[in-house]
Amino acid sequence: MKITIVDRDRGSLNERLRERLDRAALLKCAEHNQPIMAVSIYAREHGWFDARWTTCCEALERQAVAIVKERC
Repeated sequence: MKITIVDRDRGSLNERLRERLDRAALLKCAEHNQPIMAVSIYAREHGWFDARWTTCCEALERQAVAIVKERC
């Protein structure tokens, strides 16, 4: 899985998300047998972020979002 993190705090978001992203990277779609291809994460204020996932389907994206969430 390709991970792109845009963080103005120079890595603080990356450190807080690393374990969750590693778990999400292990996911595979049960229907299509495909892994997550990529995620781009953009830091926002007060620990929130926006994530854009590249997956084969919405079901796999929902699984990944459940692990990573949108606040860290």
